[in-house]
Amino acid sequence: MKKYIVLCTLAGILLSCGEGNIGGDLLDEISQNKSTNNGPMTSFSGRPIVFYNVENLFDTKNDPRTSDEEFTPYGEKKWDEDRYETKLERITDALSEFQKPPIMIGLAEIENRAVLKDLIKEGDFKETNYGIAHFDSPDRRGIDVALIYDQDAFTVINSSKLRVTLPNNRNFATRDILYVEGELAGGVKTHVFVNHWSSRREGQLKTEHKRVKSAETLRAQVDEILANDSDANIIILGDFNDHPTDKSLQTVLRAKESGYEGEGDLINLLFDEHENGEGTAVYRGDWAVLDQIIISQAVYDEKSGLGIKGKDAEILRDDDLLFKNRSTGEEKPNATYGGRKYYGGYSDHLPVYIILK
Repeated sequence: MKKYIVLCTLAGILLSCGEGNIGGDLLDEISQNKSTNNGPMTSFSGRPIVFYNVENLFDTKNDPRTSDEEFTPYGEKKWDEDRYETKLERITDALSEFQKPPIMIGLAEIENRAVLKDLIKEGDFKETNYGIAHFDSPDRRGIDVALIYDQDAFTVINSSKLRVTLPNNRNFATRDILYVEGELAGGVKTHVFVNHWSSRREGQLKTEHKRVKSAETLRAQVDEILANDSDANIIILGDFNDHPTDKSLQTVLRAKESGYEGEGDLINLLFDEHENGEGTAVYRGDWAVLDQIIISQAVYDEKSGLGIKGKDAEILRDDDLLFKNRSTGEEKPNATYGGRKYYGGYSDHLPVYIILK
């Protein structure tokens, strides 16, 4: 894949890389991948924030605490070191298409902190001083969400996980919602959430209550932030496994299309793509916008030092990220696997992104 990254060298005051009040598993040792040629990039203007469901980024080791046996050398997927290394290369390759390196990348379907440490040392990623925000979640397969961020342009103040539970169902286990509070260069306070809500595998209606519960959990934290600062900069990233018009997103989370203004409402920047029949994943033969970026009104209106270029989000539809059926001409994401068959592609989802201003 052709690379277009242009790294900028900026003079000025460098922000601290400290992570404030972070404790426990979240505190990551200082990244060893600082750029030696270009220096730190402290400005956030013109830089992307990306979300990418990377489709099962597992290491090759069997974790006895989770059901990850298929992603081992002797498991169903025959997941060995060569395939693991190819996967890391594919992810960094997919996200090296921007003029400037992403300032933050929200990730879904990563197994643990170890794969994140390997990822930030890979390809073009090692040219940026990426840090890691991550917690292990109770998901039975062991997949989590995470945020990697440029420590020279975003200082983490605090981070936590929002546990999603169901009443009267003690056995329910899904991915936690990751919440990161920090400051962009210049002291611009920003709240970031990374999500991967429950799947539709058993049917949309049968599983809707799980995603509604995730929406309620996220909305409660958003309301708490807005109660303290009605002009807070909030950026919500995720694979929601629902369309922008579904109950969980439009009614419960109150993520509306741009132009709709209601007190405390959020704006879903991928609403138009859904209306136009575009998508980030193919679900049961049809494209669906399951991966979305949602922002607060303050970000949309540029009230608190942060804005979005074009007031919109985009789906990254690079040719290499797509598989085209030669017979029918139909396209779908260039996946790593199709059932048990190994294709060696990128992911069964496409990345989505915004450009900061």
